[in-house]
Amino acid sequence: MSRRSLHRLVRPLPAALPLALLLAACGERDAAPAAPTAASGTAAPSRAELVEQLASTLQACSYDGRPERLDPATLTGTPPADCRSMVERVMGYTGLPQNFVVTEGPVANAAAVILLDEQRVPQRVIAFNRDFLGEVRAATNGNPWAPVSIMAHEIGHHLSGHTITGTGSQPPIELEADKFSGFVLQRMGASLADAKSAMQSLGADHVTATHPARNDRLAAIQDGWMEACTQAGQTGCQAGAGTGTAPPQAPPPARSATVHLPAPSATTIPLKYGRFVVDETGRLDPELLKGLEATLYDLAQKQGIELALLVVDDLHGMSAQDYAWTMLRQLRIGKLDLGNGGVFVVAPNQGTSAVAYAPGVAKQLEFGNPPKQFDSWTAETWQRYCLDDDGCGISTRSLLNIVESQVRVLTSSGRTFRIRFNDIQEIVDYTAERQAERAAGRPWDDARDQTIGALVRFSATVKNLQPSPAQFKVNEAILKDGRWRALVVETEAGNEVTLYMQPQTEQLMPGGRLETGRRYTFVGELTTPGQFHSSAGVQQGNTQLWLFSYDPLQ
Repeated sequence: MSRRSLHRLVRPLPAALPLALLLAACGERDAAPAAPTAASGTAAPSRAELVEQLASTLQACSYDGRPERLDPATLTGTPPADCRSMVERVMGYTGLPQNFVVTEGPVANAAAVILLDEQRVPQRVIAFNRDFLGEVRAATNGNPWAPVSIMAHEIGHHLSGHTITGTGSQPPIELEADKFSGFVLQRMGASLADAKSAMQSLGADHVTATHPARNDRLAAIQDGWMEACTQAGQTGCQAGAGTGTAPPQAPPPARSATVHLPAPSATTIPLKYGRFVVDETGRLDPELLKGLEATLYDLAQKQGIELALLVVDDLHGMSAQDYAWTMLRQLRIGKLDLGNGGVFVVAPNQGTSAVAYAPGVAKQLEFGNPPKQFDSWTAETWQRYCLDDDGCGISTRSLLNIVESQVRVLTSSGRTFRIRFNDIQEIVDYTAERQAERAAGRPWDDARDQTIGALVRFSATVKNLQPSPAQFKVNEAILKDGRWRALVVETEAGNEVTLYMQPQTEQLMPGGRLETGRRYTFVGELTTPGQFHSSAGVQQGNTQLWLFSYDPLQ
């Protein structure tokens, strides 16, 4: 099965069905359905239904017994050549074809599991954690046979039928897989010490509900090794000597090419950078980065929203927050007038992160907290998995998931950034006309009547940069947490408009700080057309908007 198909595996097969059901699921494709049973009077399940029942009941067998509930969508890692080679070499000594799917994924160590592919056909999968295999090599002083023994153990689970029993890991079946590992490694030429090396270094001393103690497992490996040696008619088996050459080690994958962002500057001329994902560290998985780049490009094409992820080596003496705002302006992410850009900054070597959202995006993503998630990823993953020669590998996925969760919020909203109204009086008149139509009996039509959320471009003069909260004019609830401040402007037609502005917006604007008495063109998102329903009837207050941008006219 191809890696592309694996991405569409539906779910793991996890806990037990009767043998008759398993046999039925493996019956002839064109066999006639069984007659209804006399006891129940219901028709026997079809083959497809039996497969679906099977798919809801089986469990993975992991190397150390930790329960695994695999999400197929996360099994996206391309296995290194030496891991694929290990499986092929092990199968070569069994006389059976290699028909396993080998993939890297977020499992604790290594696991054998059955998953359904896109045609609902069960596939035997061996999932491994690249970081765990690196830890195995380190713990065994680079013994090249150690990871082979782990792969052989997982293959043993599949060949012994453990992945279809529904019990998951249990001591008896773990000993069977251990014995198979010892048996096949002897056939491959490993010494007894080599066959035991991984278990000697990593096995638990005590018995658990899922796994035997280390000594019992070492004994099972030795039994398998001795049995293979004896069957081969070799002399001197008690010496435990190996007869073969250790498997080759694939070189670590090349790190992605390092890209350097321009130094942040408040005075440099802004310039579109042309990329949505930048990794200055060179340690993130380049294939996974390409996937995020495509996702962010698609968001920009379909909704006009531009987001960028910057994983940086150097904050140039700035805080992550200041760096993010500077790069939002300098790299010209999003359209300045529409406020449709955002920057995620992760500085893993400094252990800090930040986001900078232009106002239009800020309203859409105001309830998320990516920096908290980024900092957690840095603390839990960066130091542990990303600083060796292999880089972050599949651990890149959990970082990118944080960004993709914010993309999902934006795509689910369906929000696009297009100007709908070009004058405040146009909004007032439009709203009054629609209200009159509804008063005459027309039902509400969301597409026609809803104006809240519309983008507006209009011209007005700044009247008050620090207005006090007032009913129907300035909403105190919006101002209380300090994320927005208010200003009141007046159009040439005499319409008062309240604008709510992020404190950082002024530093993005080429026109500098707002000045009382000066005339500007403003762009914002309508939060209310200014008509408020009360016990006294409809009250006219200020039209109110979230301010995205401004540009001086004089």
